[in-house]
Amino acid sequence: MSSITARLGRPRAFTLIELLIVVAIIAILAAIAVPNFLEAQTRSKVSRVQSDMRTFTTGIESYRVDYNVMPRSARVVGETREHMLASLTTPIAYLSSIPRDPFNTVEQVEGNRTITYWGPDFLVGNTTAFTPNGPLTIGDNTARTAFFFGTSFPEISDGNRLNRRDFYVLISLGPDGLFSINSPPPGGSGGFGSLPLTPYDPTNGTLSYGDIIRIN
Repeated sequence: MSSITARLGRPRAFTLIELLIVVAIIAILAAIAVPNFLEAQTRSKVSRVQSDMRTFTTGIESYRVDYNVMPRSARVVGETREHMLASLTTPIAYLSSIPRDPFNTVEQVEGNRTITYWGPDFLVGNTTAFTPNGPLTIGDNTARTAFFFGTSFPEISDGNRLNRRDFYVLISLGPDGLFSINSPPPGGSGGFGSLPLTPYDPTNGTLSYGDIIRIN
């Protein structure tokens, strides 16, 4: 009697087959869940960039209304993007901080990992940027055109000069982590003002090629 009781009370362990089945089920669930989680993260970052660009635009336009000039976008040698745009945060806080680009992990200097702002002084390559404190000599006087992603904007530029002094563009590297406006797409040629240049489009895949842009 005691022998039967001992056998009935002995704890039963999982067999190797049962353990393998459990591991296989966990692996299948992980294979489904992890890509969806990563895609959700990417979509969240894209939404954040688009929201930050709207905030950025509000700050730029408020600055322009107050000073009747655009914030400068051409940097002096060694200057970070964050420092260049300090006039948007101090002494008047048009922005609480310069929006960061969550997709920019390529810049070595932290202060350059912001959403990129190209304004009139950068796009036309002037040696002089106009600021509330007077002209500032910067730039390399290299002529630039107002071409973006293979599309010309004749109401903005004739290819050599801007027809609008209030024109600017905001750029995020996008999920591919590349400054695609200066890089060729897979199988194509590229570069500023070149064809083809492709904007980011989530319908091509969450991690597809292209930059996220906002043009005023």
